Amino acid sequence: MLEAFFERRPEHMPLGKLLPRVGTAVSRYYQRAVGEHGCTPTSLGALGILSLRDGLSHRELAGALGVTPATLTPVVDALEATGELRRDRDPTDRRVVRLSLTVSGHEHLRAMSAQVATDLHERLPHLPAGHEQIIRGYLIAVLAAVSPDVDR
Repeated sequence: MLEAFFERRPEHMPLGKLLPRVGTAVSRYYQRAVGEHGCTPTSLGALGILSLRDGLSHRELAGALGVTPATLTPVVDALEATGELRRDRDPTDRRVVRLSLTVSGHEHLRAMSAQVATDLHERLPHLPAGHEQIIRGYLIAVLAAVSPDVDR
């Protein structure tokens, strides 16, 4: 059993080792695909969340992304510099800054997310009928087992 854990060939790895290896590889591919559009996965996530819930505070957006407000600051700075979002003071509490997508941000998000989704769809192997739900169920169970605080 110990030898299997140190196996380098994916077809012989235990699932517990194969899952993070696959996750890392997909994450790197996703970073490159998003990077081709001048964004990071975090900035794409920020644009996506704001497209659904515009006007979040900096802290609310950081929470929705699962990052610290300090980590989010340079992302918001970059998106503001490119004109994709704007910061506005909350009129009821001037200490709070609200973030909103601009028209440019909506357009960039639409184009980028469609292209990235197409790239991933074309790159990943297609599953036989019924397999996706089985794999999805397993991955969700794994996620719940190792990270019970993740939204489902």
